[in-house]
Amino acid sequence: HDDALQAYNKGSIFLKMHRFEDCLDAYDVAERLWEEETDMLTSQGDPEAAKRSKISFLNILSCKSYANYMMGRYDASLELIEKMLEKAPEDPEYLFRKGFVLYTSQRYEEALICLENALSKCREFPEAWYCKGNVLRELGNYDTALEAFECSIEYSQPLSYQFPRFTWIPLTSSPKMKMDSSEAWYCKGEILFRQNKYEEALEAFSRALDIKPAFEDAAKFRNIVLQELGKNSNIK
Repeated sequence: HDDALQAYNKGSIFLKMHRFEDCLDAYDVAERLWEEETDMLTSQGDPEAAKRSKISFLNILSCKSYANYMMGRYDASLELIEKMLEKAPEDPEYLFRKGFVLYTSQRYEEALICLENALSKCREFPEAWYCKGNVLRELGNYDTALEAFECSIEYSQPLSYQFPRFTWIPLTSSPKMKMDSSEAWYCKGEILFRQNKYEEALEAFSRALDIKPAFEDAAKFRNIVLQELGKNSNIK
C-alpha cells in the first residue's frame, strides 16, 4: 500500500507539471499494486479494507484517463473509463466522463446516450446537463439544448472561484460543491442569439458576466447583442 501511495503521489506531481508520460509510468505502478492489494484483501475476507483499496484503484484509473485525455489520446482515455465502469457500472460520474470524452471526440450520438444515462441516475448533476446542452447544440437541437442549459443553471450554485469550461470531477469532490453556472448562461445566450431572441440573449450574457465579470467571450457577445438592439455598447 505504501509503495502504491508513493507512486500515486509521484504521478500526481508529474501530472501537475504536465509531464504526462512520466505521470503515466508512475500511475501504472500504483495501479498494479492497488489492484493486487484489492484482490489479496478480498481473498482474505476483509471487504472493508478491499473496498478502500478499490477506491484507490479506481482513482488511479481516473487519473490515467485524465492524463491521456490531456494528451489528446481519447481512445485510451475511453478504454480506462470503460475499465472503471466494469467495476462500478452504475456510477453517474463515470458515465458523465465517458460522455464528456465522446463529446470531445465529436461522437455526439454516443455522448448523448452516456449523458442521459448519467442523468437518469443523478438528475442534480449540473456538469452533465451542461455537457448535454453542448452535445445537443452541436446536433442542431437548439430548443432541447436550451432546456439542458437551464437545468444546469438550476442545479448549479456559483462559488467564489471559477471552474474551467469543462471540469474533470475528482472522485473525492464534496457533494456540496457546485459548478459555476456562467458557462451555461453563456451557451444559453449564444443559442438565443442564433434564434434572433436578442433581449433574452442580452439577459443571458449579462447573467454570465454577473457571475464571472472577467468572462471576455460573454462581454464581446453582449456588445454584439447590444449593437443588434441598436443600443449603446457602454450601457450596463
